[in-house]
Amino acid sequence: MQENRNPGIKWGLIAGVVMVLWHVIEWKMGLSYFFSYKLRLITLVIWAVLALLAGLEARKQQQGFIGFKAAIKPIFTTYVISYLFVAIFIYILYTVIEPSLQEASKQYLMKDTEWLLKWMKAPKAEIDKQLKDIQTGDYSISIKSTVLDYLKNLIKFFVWAVILALIVRKKAPQGR
Repeated sequence: MQENRNPGIKWGLIAGVVMVLWHVIEWKMGLSYFFSYKLRLITLVIWAVLALLAGLEARKQQQGFIGFKAAIKPIFTTYVISYLFVAIFIYILYTVIEPSLQEASKQYLMKDTEWLLKWMKAPKAEIDKQLKDIQTGDYSISIKSTVLDYLKNLIKFFVWAVILALIVRKKAPQGR
């Protein structure tokens, strides 16, 4: 009997390469694309599809039936590995390749926050306070901030993994 391996490792490596290439393309297209919320949504969809493929492969390894716990393992593994690639790439991009991105990210965050708060009809005092908080905040990229960001995002990715595992799971019929 063949031992089932975790397809999340394979899909994590694939997703890591795809996501790094995706970020390189966004960056080369220009900062308005690199910091675009619309492209962030597309990024999440691509990532979810790749993680979903890991879960589906795991289900196929188990003759088409998989429980929630067994489904979440390859899906979350895909996110853990691929986001490690992205975190390393972003650290190198922001600290070595183009350090000016640190200030640019703050400017784009201020612009997007102001737009969102105005759209939500927030009071001017609240908008000013939020923009001041962003302006005075420390958005420098360090190894420590990269590790903390990686860990915080893994929590978000775990939520995605739970949702995808619920989609992938398929109980075997009774008597099987």
